[in-house]
Amino acid sequence: MAYKEREKPRILCIYEALAKRMKLGPGDQYYLLHMDGGFVGECGLDVHTDALDSRCLVLNDLQLRHNRISIQIDTLVICPDKLLVYETKNHKGDHLWGPLTFRKPSGATMENPSLQLNRTMARLGVLLAELKIEMPIEGFVVFINPEFNLLSNRKIEEYLLPGQIPRHFHNFRVKGEIGPEQQRLADSLIRMHNPRFYAEDLPEIDYGKLQKELFCLDCGSVVRLDGVKSVYCPVCKKRRRTTKTILHNIEEFRLLFPDAKVTTPRMAEWCGMDNKDRIYRVLCKNYTAVGKCHGRHYV
Repeated sequence: MAYKEREKPRILCIYEALAKRMKLGPGDQYYLLHMDGGFVGECGLDVHTDALDSRCLVLNDLQLRHNRISIQIDTLVICPDKLLVYETKNHKGDHLWGPLTFRKPSGATMENPSLQLNRTMARLGVLLAELKIEMPIEGFVVFINPEFNLLSNRKIEEYLLPGQIPRHFHNFRVKGEIGPEQQRLADSLIRMHNPRFYAEDLPEIDYGKLQKELFCLDCGSVVRLDGVKSVYCPVCKKRRRTTKTILHNIEEFRLLFPDAKVTTPRMAEWCGMDNKDRIYRVLCKNYTAVGKCHGRHYV
């Protein structure tokens, strides 16, 4: 089990909530697919790191800020004698290696992920010095997608290609035991973690332009009431409890509009429901009421 579990990035949750309620532009749609693919790839790496020796600490998805510089680490493994940084890429298809860029047969280019890995390791090293912790740092770029192929005539030590990943973790050995310094580092990094970074990447959100309905927890399609206690999704054919579906949609409102007040009329409108009494009961049972009468809202 990881010392810090992986959670779906907040910015990905925001884009997913928006995609159900509005038509995203091509750039935002691409960004959503890119983030979703990255998250899927990182979860694929978790299968391997979750099975590591308990004498190391695994910290997933660290989003740090130090001296106004962002440090984003997909997976950090704290061993007794060293730190291992894993940068996960879920690229698919053939890629021609270059020192600065990768190029696909279509001509599309992207930054060589080694550059990102080296930046992350350098920034982490500066942070360690400030925390007065001396530990060597090793880094790997993990190409998690089994359909990825790198076209290169050289062997790059920090790359873990799909066929090399199982062997890398099978041969993983831990020397010694986690001490107070490693524990202090892990706890410090978790305290520094802030999932609300990268707010500048958010699209413009206009409440008036968003579709107001109850959406399926599984596939994101509009659901319909199926009796009193459940809703039914005509797309994925799944039934869910109405209360759970309402709660999920209320939480998406809170995610998209963190400064807006959650009231019964607003949540009835947001969920596309005429039955305000049901919304009122859900809010009373699951949130704390603030204020009275028309000024009441829930937190």
